[in-house]
Amino acid sequence: MEIGIKDILSYLEKSGLEYKFFGNEDLVINKYSALTNVKNNSITWIKDAKRYNENIFDNVKNILIVSNEIENVVLSSNNMSFIFCKNPKEVFFSILKNFFQQEKHEDYIGVNSIVETKFIGDKVYIGHNCFIGKDVIIGDNVIIKNNVSIEGKVVIGENSIIHSGVVIGSDGFGYFQNSEGRNIKVPHYGGVIIGRDVEIGANTCINKGTLEDTIIGDNVKIDSFCHIAHNVVVNENTVIVGKASIAGSTIIGKNSWIGPHSIIANGLTVGDGCHIGLGSVVLSNLEDNVKVFGNPARIYDKSEKDNKLKRKQDTQKPKTE
Repeated sequence: MEIGIKDILSYLEKSGLEYKFFGNEDLVINKYSALTNVKNNSITWIKDAKRYNENIFDNVKNILIVSNEIENVVLSSNNMSFIFCKNPKEVFFSILKNFFQQEKHEDYIGVNSIVETKFIGDKVYIGHNCFIGKDVIIGDNVIIKNNVSIEGKVVIGENSIIHSGVVIGSDGFGYFQNSEGRNIKVPHYGGVIIGRDVEIGANTCINKGTLEDTIIGDNVKIDSFCHIAHNVVVNENTVIVGKASIAGSTIIGKNSWIGPHSIIANGLTVGDGCHIGLGSVVLSNLEDNVKVFGNPARIYDKSEKDNKLKRKQDTQKPKTE
């Protein structure tokens, strides 16, 4: 497959993506490549222009590079052309999705899958060895990969992706002690509502609510091996990274980032735009737009960190007479 640079530029114009082109518009590419393994006639991208080193392109030709603007760029007519933009990652992967789209899934139910529901949208792909209960509602263009279990009152919004091994709608971990001191299970009557354009990574578990629903908002991205407990609400556009655990009845604001191996205690509220660092243990409510790190998690204060660094440097200075 050959793709002309003019076709790519035309696509960017129609998409409204801002860019500046510098190079040979007659160039033709036929593949994409990583910056660590650049190939002839390919498109690649540079995440950080400060790391740009033109020497890596010495032995290849006809390369289209997507990058934020590079100062003093040297262009060889045979080697390099550039698409300069503010967000190279967005532009590069938009081009790949449009011109190198992977196979699209059509209506499909895999071997040995049990699908009891009749509420399935158009162009839904269900992989092998899945169980989909009778009360599940699946929107259009949903992809459910292999060995997935979805039970109870679950709604999955359109264009969502559920990766292999995911469990949605299982009971939460809720118990109370009766008068005899025995642990008695709390019945769960709620469900799970998953919004549009949600992606849920492999082997993640999302529990159904006790009385109300567990809710995952639009465009939420959840990595592999995460646990979302009963009654949790995750608002739109939030990212939850691998092995994070959110305990029951917690509310996560929109546009937040929950780091890998982090834990958020039950019943808390995390504001919009928060950043929870790797391995943090959150034990209290967080206001909007705060960064926290550590166990227990504390608000990150750059000025305090700079002051500590300065004090450390001062103590290391040699003493003068």
